[in-house]
Amino acid sequence: MLGKNTFRLAALLLSMLLVLSTALVGCGSPSKEQKTNETPKQSDTDKTESTPKQGKPVEITYWFPHGNSRDKNALEKAVDIFNKANPDIKVTAEFVGASGSGQGITDKLTTAINGGSPPDVVLFDRFMVSQWASGGLFEDLTDLAQANGVTKDMFYDFAIKEASYKDRIYAMPFDTDCRVLYYNKKMFKEAGLDPEKPPLTIAELDEYAEKLTKKEGNRYKVIGFIPWLSQGWLYTWGWAFGGQFQDQSGKITANHPDIVKALEWETTYAKKYDIEAITNFSSASGGDINPFSAGMVAMMISGPWEIAGFKEFKDLDYGVSYIPTPTGSNFNSWAGGWCYVIPKGTKNKEASFKFAKFMSVEEGARIYGEDTVHFMSYKDLNDKFTWVKNEPKAKIFLELFPKSYCRPAISKGQLLWDELATATDNALHGKGTPKELLDKVTEKVNKELGF
Repeated sequence: MLGKNTFRLAALLLSMLLVLSTALVGCGSPSKEQKTNETPKQSDTDKTESTPKQGKPVEITYWFPHGNSRDKNALEKAVDIFNKANPDIKVTAEFVGASGSGQGITDKLTTAINGGSPPDVVLFDRFMVSQWASGGLFEDLTDLAQANGVTKDMFYDFAIKEASYKDRIYAMPFDTDCRVLYYNKKMFKEAGLDPEKPPLTIAELDEYAEKLTKKEGNRYKVIGFIPWLSQGWLYTWGWAFGGQFQDQSGKITANHPDIVKALEWETTYAKKYDIEAITNFSSASGGDINPFSAGMVAMMISGPWEIAGFKEFKDLDYGVSYIPTPTGSNFNSWAGGWCYVIPKGTKNKEASFKFAKFMSVEEGARIYGEDTVHFMSYKDLNDKFTWVKNEPKAKIFLELFPKSYCRPAISKGQLLWDELATATDNALHGKGTPKELLDKVTEKVNKELGF
């Protein structure tokens, strides 16, 4: 049984609780009007700054180096569509110089990354990805690709190889191309050649080149073929002759016997047609004039971009064919193209990848390929383009993509390119034998690679 003192104590405690609860009501959460007039606590302010405010979009800076009106318009059109479809992300496109070794966008991008303020997404020359990734300049996209349903088999094999480094994905492949033989049908007819039967073997190519060449005195009026013109790089002929530029261990094999044979064959043209006379002839055509469309060269190695450009030459009757090989079989080509990378240090990696995916395998890729008459690295798109369906000459490229090589995906890709170009030029001018020159290339690049 409780005593009187116990009841008095309980009453006292109850009175104290009532007073305390009244005081707490006075210090409770402010009303909406009070919230508007009060300054948030420091912790609330910090939280607001670290996350987007009430629907404020994540801002993405996108650099691209394509300045011609057709490409630029297509890229900006795709950005506008992306922004409308993704109100939580705002992409700002910015044209930044031109890509290349030591100039334009590459210099600016290096400075931006090293300075800690890189753009979020960059349209980048794909064959340089391994070199930049090896230097820690690009974000590894492997996990993001997997999380977003992007798999390697969505792209042509050569494209994903160039976009990867040490089996990790560092880029989303964008557009692509490969090389073929362009030949002037009208000139074929005039030379007594069947315009529907282009050369398939190296021997036929040599024979046709001689028949198509026209000379007045000591000056050439037309040259049938110049192996190193346009896209006739040593890569073109090295693979056509059956050579390989890299072995299974990763070592560069620029002195592969078949690559040596390819360069030896090129030097026969330099001797037969006189390298100086050819150089003077090429210079006379002017840097902005395509010698093939101008009727100065009857055959030329080049890529699919020529198709759109040649449409303005109404009298140009031409065909496209395989790059000739010694056997007239096992035709192949090599491919290049661009890709989307996310520079190291980007603060909005997931939003950046969403945009890169849109441009590579979604609507952005479709818009660019259709509007610019480009093939895309995403395999499922190309045969759906209207221009491809309406252009018979597009068929050979679709056939060759699965048979095309890419330049070795190494950390010294630019060095290999430069050394091969120098070796070719020296061989053509008689400054060393092809074997000696390619031995030096192989040794130098492998040393840089650590072999």
